[in-house]
Amino acid sequence: MGNTRAWPVLRTTDLGEALDLAEKLLAVASWYDPTWCHLDAWVHGESELRRLTDAFPDARATSYGSDGARFPVKVSVGIETVAQARDVLATGMAIQRCFVLWHNLRWPPVPELGLDEEYKYAELEVACNSHDIHCEEWAPEHTVFVHGRPGHDARADWLAERVGARVVGPPEFGW
Repeated sequence: MGNTRAWPVLRTTDLGEALDLAEKLLAVASWYDPTWCHLDAWVHGESELRRLTDAFPDARATSYGSDGARFPVKVSVGIETVAQARDVLATGMAIQRCFVLWHNLRWPPVPELGLDEEYKYAELEVACNSHDIHCEEWAPEHTVFVHGRPGHDARADWLAERVGARVVGPPEFGW
């Protein structure tokens, strides 16, 4: 058991740009299972919650309120493609903190760096309106993170270079 490290490879106010980069990174993956992707958002009011659950009847909503409070509520929506992520975010989720996380990837081997194929720690994430993977604080930018094995900074650099990006900050502890 272990935790990933997450390297930010883009920060932008353009959500389309962030999703475009995510699509390019998915193309670099040697394999991924699209059914292992979801979007999680935190809502703080009844109208937001109703809008999301009406738009996505299969969404799971879990209350995290304390002392009997109903809010905040975490809403999870299963998605399979970047196009679906765009559709979900178009419902207004892009103006609040949320993230799209692709699990079950395989980053390809990089023999010149002595790195084998990576699947245990390989993940891709777009954090909307946040600079951190947990979306704990609001930010005006969206951040794309590549997740990998702790200590594999060179893989993060290599992945970013494949898609015309670069690591733009230090890694943080992942999932």
